[in-house]
Amino acid sequence: MPIQHPLIDLSYINEISGGDEGYINEVIGIFIDTMATGMPKLDDLIMNSGDYEAIQRQAHFLKSSAGIIKIVGVYDSLVKIDALAKLKTGLPEIKEALSIIHTNYNETLPYLKGEK
Repeated sequence: MPIQHPLIDLSYINEISGGDEGYINEVIGIFIDTMATGMPKLDDLIMNSGDYEAIQRQAHFLKSSAGIIKIVGVYDSLVKIDALAKLKTGLPEIKEALSIIHTNYNETLPYLKGEK
């Protein structure tokens, strides 16, 4: 059954998969796993380290998955974090972007997992 949530856009993955549900589910699973391990690292770096280079690397890493499984605000926020951290500035804006990622990702996660 197709995922339907106003914050989720699977058009790109549908296009590249040719509608193959098995492939789509596999990529969604990889995305969920990547976010499950990568977001706590990004959280810790932003909230505790002040290491802009590490923040930039982690945001850049997560950005690639978020560009395939598109959740409104997640990819754009990772792009913003990546860019600001590269400039070694904007910690308040970085924290705000992180909050958007959490809000939108957490709202859509049950749908991505097929629980809704």
